[in-house]
Amino acid sequence: MTTIDLIMDLKGYIKKWLTFLSKPFIRFIMLIITGVVIFAGCSLIYKVNPSTTPLTPPCSLRYLTGLYCPGCGMTRALHAAFHLRFAEAFSYNLLWPLIVIFISVVLYIWVFLLVTGKNPFTRFDELFKNRSSILYIVIVLFFAFWILRNIPIYPFTLLAP
Repeated sequence: MTTIDLIMDLKGYIKKWLTFLSKPFIRFIMLIITGVVIFAGCSLIYKVNPSTTPLTPPCSLRYLTGLYCPGCGMTRALHAAFHLRFAEAFSYNLLWPLIVIFISVVLYIWVFLLVTGKNPFTRFDELFKNRSSILYIVIVLFFAFWILRNIPIYPFTLLAP
């Protein structure tokens, strides 16, 4: 199977999913499921303290390599932020606001697709065509944070969760 065949198969799967999601009843059901999952996830993070309860699984990258990933400490940071302890949230993961913004944008795209049935990427395409430097800055910041939080020297150890 060639790369072109794989791409054509992928396009076919995407087209099937978009056809499936074009039905208003299916979009409504998916919107309800999305709301329930978001509410359940936020409630779980709010009520269960991940620092004291081993309910959440450990980071796979940390377990396999011993290195912190950019998301390490995110559940504890969100739990602290939900309880309005922002200094503690920043001590667990400095990038938690950016990751929350990213998750919010992804949810906006998903909900926009479910509510309207239209392509949600046209606004973002226009934004990144005119301001492509934003995307590059975020990517560089993400990887710089990932590298710096794994350096075992004093100022960088503050970035570890």
